[in-house]
Amino acid sequence: MNTSTIATLLQLVVSLLAGAQHNAAMAPSTTKATIAIASRAIQLSAQVEAMPKIPFAIPPNDSNDPNMKDLMQSAYIGSNGAYVPAVGAGVGIVQGDTSFGDLNDDGYDDAVTVVQRTDMAGNTTFALAAMLNQGGMMFNIDDVPLGSTVQVYSHNIVQGGDLVINMSVNGAAAATSTYYLLGDELLKE
Repeated sequence: MNTSTIATLLQLVVSLLAGAQHNAAMAPSTTKATIAIASRAIQLSAQVEAMPKIPFAIPPNDSNDPNMKDLMQSAYIGSNGAYVPAVGAGVGIVQGDTSFGDLNDDGYDDAVTVVQRTDMAGNTTFALAAMLNQGGMMFNIDDVPLGSTVQVYSHNIVQGGDLVINMSVNGAAAATSTYYLLGDELLKE
């Protein structure tokens, strides 16, 4: 897929969404399906655009269902915005804080994991990394910064693709939050 193909695909997505927005007679389930299709097209385009920027090979998943080994071999968004390996290079997966489930309703399990980043000055921050299972490999489509200290108490990707997570961030009281993937962004409800 080249740049002009991606541009054409995204133009079709815009047309599809505009048609759904201006059609009051469209059933809610059809509108939801239209948004899901548009969202997946954006996700695939984001992955195709990012792949040439990843300076190392990413091996395919061991199976259709991703596991921690697959996540450890993936590329992650580093503190400077560039893709880096999960082991070393200032990014690490926080063990025990990973949930597997279908984030984008494509029938394949994806993952959300807490990552710890250390920048060149030695400052540590945490983020939620949304990992899509596309083309038989895991892809870090987006991150949500969390802060400098995080304690996760529970997490789960529920039916419908939402991540429900109970955590304490930067010493605040624990709270339950819900995140969902829309296009190439992990958003908090």
